[in-house]
Amino acid sequence: MSGVGRFGPLKERPFRLLWFARTGSSVGDSLIPVALAFAVIGIHGGALGLGAVLGARTVALGTSTIVGGVWADRLPRRAVMVSADLLRFATEAATAVLLLEGTAHVWQLAVLQSAAGVGAGFFTPASTALVPQAVSAGNLQKANSLLSMSESGTRIFGPVVSAAIVAGAGPGWCFAVDAASFLVSASFVGAMRVEAHLPPVAQRFWRDVADGWSEVRRHRWLTAGFLGFALGNLGIGIYLVLGPFVANDHLGGTVAWGLIIGAIPVGGLLGAFVAYRMRPEHPVATAFAIWSLCGVLPFSLVRPFPLPVVVVAAAILGASILIGNALWETAMQQHVRPDRLARVASIDALLSIGLMPIGQALAGAVAAGVGTPETLLLAGTLMCVPNLVVVVFVREVRSVRRRDEPEPEAEPALSAF
Repeated sequence: MSGVGRFGPLKERPFRLLWFARTGSSVGDSLIPVALAFAVIGIHGGALGLGAVLGARTVALGTSTIVGGVWADRLPRRAVMVSADLLRFATEAATAVLLLEGTAHVWQLAVLQSAAGVGAGFFTPASTALVPQAVSAGNLQKANSLLSMSESGTRIFGPVVSAAIVAGAGPGWCFAVDAASFLVSASFVGAMRVEAHLPPVAQRFWRDVADGWSEVRRHRWLTAGFLGFALGNLGIGIYLVLGPFVANDHLGGTVAWGLIIGAIPVGGLLGAFVAYRMRPEHPVATAFAIWSLCGVLPFSLVRPFPLPVVVVAAAILGASILIGNALWETAMQQHVRPDRLARVASIDALLSIGLMPIGQALAGAVAAGVGTPETLLLAGTLMCVPNLVVVVFVREVRSVRRRDEPEPEAEPALSAF
């Protein structure tokens, strides 16, 4: 495969189909946070009901991700992705019908969103592992950047469009659009033709999980990175809870917080453009150095800066996450054994969300004990210092070099599925 010039990866048909698939489903997914909240409100579920629905989805996503990673290494990854898309189509279509008919209950939404979380848990590691099969080695980082670019763009406009649909037609239509987006995704993935990966030797499930963790431990930079992710996401959970209160008390209320949150995907979109063009010789060390800038947002809220400064800090957070993620995912796809890549990606995804709910749960209690400014300072430190420590003290992080050619592996065969 070859693809050169501007947006070169999109010239390669397998990646172009993958990009259309993920962008299409991202458009639908971007409508759901607003629609789900108003769906629960509309059936008088209250804050308790919304928390139960969101918690059910998060728990299902977290617990299914490792399972999804194992099966995405065992089976053709396209088959796993299509199956996950069809599952999510069914859950979102059923949700749409219940809401449009006016018969939805909180427990039904919780069950359906749990199933949708399982679908996402299977889709994500399979999709991450499929990217190197869909694009030439020299275009891999650009491919990851384009995927991040489109997903960031949908997060900018999705909530606004969702709010308009909810106001004009009701939340059920947002779920109908999301359901249709998964059919679009499944059709594009189903049309792909890629070189099959070599599946692992058949063995027990927990042995497959252990082999995935062994692959992580084989690369000390992966182990260090996952530890940094866990601590950083603990900090993100803290500022997501305390940030709205600071905005309400010092920066002008809900509009201010909306501007701050909205600046994050805008920064992410700009960061994806940067990641598309940059080619650092030491991508993992560069990623950690850039991630250390994520602490600027909670630091800017400790003794709140003027709102424009905080909005810029939020954009820096979004850009830092996207640039670092593009470099990190590319390095992981290049250096991890192909037959274990989905399992490693599933561990990555699990740790990326695992400690965030803990941070959210602890934020209020810690702030009550030591104060909101001190707790935000802790959040910023967790999002900044571990990344700098990893760069300075883990030699393997600095030794990972950019690789534009794949490692030799067993001769692949073309797979229709």
